Amino acid sequence: MAYSTIPDNKSFLSNNKFDFVLDRIPNFTFLVQSANLPGISLSSSNFQTPLANIQLPGTQIVFSQLSLTFVVDEDMQSWYELYDWMFQLGNPEGIDKRGTLTGYPGSQNNIVSDANLIIKTNSNNPNWRVRFHDLFPVDLSEIGFSTTESQEFITSSVTFAYTYYKLERV
Repeated sequence: MAYSTIPDNKSFLSNNKFDFVLDRIPNFTFLVQSANLPGISLSSSNFQTPLANIQLPGTQIVFSQLSLTFVVDEDMQSWYELYDWMFQLGNPEGIDKRGTLTGYPGSQNNIVSDANLIIKTNSNNPNWRVRFHDLFPVDLSEIGFSTTESQEFITSSVTFAYTYYKLERV
């Protein structure tokens, strides 16, 4: 029996065929320029025998953080919404006993949000959905201004922590 080394699908994954949708800030989707599918690692443990130490799979999964780069609109709304979310998270007086941010009505009060990274085919059709659960920002980059550089659109980056992510075919 001969085995084929040629894959069924010969189309390669493209780095610019994606959408990122953050439930808490849906207008942010339009401004996202780059995203990463975070890595995952599994702990291992040693099983000692008289002859050798044997590595066995562990039970703890560690997810890398999610990083995005986005364009900052001239009203700075994209950057400010992330800043405000982080500022409220860092202020213990702004969180009530139920774990809800206080001071703002509606769905914006949640400490965490879910998000989707939609990975598309080369035909621009959704192929995979990566669902991030209980996501929150942990790092928001600075915004640099300069009168000596050519006029370019300002970008910023944000890093999120989350509980876990799951992949599903669309």
